[in-house]
Amino acid sequence: MNETDRRGFTLLELLVTLAVIGILVALLLPAVQVAREAARRMSCANNLSQIGVALHNYHDVHRVLPFGCGTDYDGIVSSLGTLADRRYSAHSQILPQLDQANVYQQIDFQVAPFHPYVNSGAYDPACIASGGLSATNGPAAVAKISSFVCPSDIDRLQSVWGHNNYRSCNGGGWHGRNGNGMFGQNSSVRLGDVTDGLSNTAMFSERCKGTWDHDIFDPLADIYDAAGIWSEETFRDHCLSLAPQQAAAYHQNVDSGQNWLEANFNWTRYNHLAPPNHVSCKNGFTWDGVGMAASSRHAGGVNVLFGDGRVQLVSEYVDPATWRGLGTIRGSETLNDY
Repeated sequence: MNETDRRGFTLLELLVTLAVIGILVALLLPAVQVAREAARRMSCANNLSQIGVALHNYHDVHRVLPFGCGTDYDGIVSSLGTLADRRYSAHSQILPQLDQANVYQQIDFQVAPFHPYVNSGAYDPACIASGGLSATNGPAAVAKISSFVCPSDIDRLQSVWGHNNYRSCNGGGWHGRNGNGMFGQNSSVRLGDVTDGLSNTAMFSERCKGTWDHDIFDPLADIYDAAGIWSEETFRDHCLSLAPQQAAAYHQNVDSGQNWLEANFNWTRYNHLAPPNHVSCKNGFTWDGVGMAASSRHAGGVNVLFGDGRVQLVSEYVDPATWRGLGTIRGSETLNDY
């Protein structure tokens, strides 16, 4: 009988084939990652667009924008909060306009946001054990609102509440109460009050969520306690001078964006004191002296929702004075390109 010749791959041919496949994967993988991030960034911008539509619809109904932060009873130095406070966020007020009326209807705005807990109750054993449901507003606050989360970010938070990436703009300065932006404390800004022009005034931007771990250093998410006797100018200069590794010497807050319900500079608010993706600082224990920078995992900048509803990626290298001007509603600044 004639034997049929059978020929397989030699070892050399197999190695060459595997090497070619490895090269192709190495070439294609970065392109795939870039495409995925482009899709995530587009989704992030779309979330901000939805928030913009909701804000304009809210304004149509109420003839005023929601405030950025409700009432508190702090003195000169901020406290962790009291049960008399009503520090509700802009996010909580626009839920019906985001097709989240069922969540909105579960909120009792007549009590502190996380009654009977203060400071969100995120570290309270009883609150954690109940999955947040022991709080009066717990059934609402645990809701994960997709429009409030950027898919490009990392979520390391262990808070039981629904998390948040998007922040209302308090203004261009360091004040938490006397903001000169669209969403100050107990503010009542109408679109017609924005004399700088809606297309040149920021409404919302984004900020990376916290690490929940003091042993992890993340300057895009953390805020650093630079306690001192400052004027706004000296505080801004000091904050702007800090490189990330210098900031690491300070104590940091690690719960950025841990909930969307209660207004707090570390959870739902930001300002334009420092440019995008810069180190963020606060004056020790007070939130009335703060530089909470917008930040993101997108390459080179952050998405910004402007007053006219437009969303634009603004470079982290934007002129600092221009960036501060974009945060104010009636500063009459001369703006460079951004």
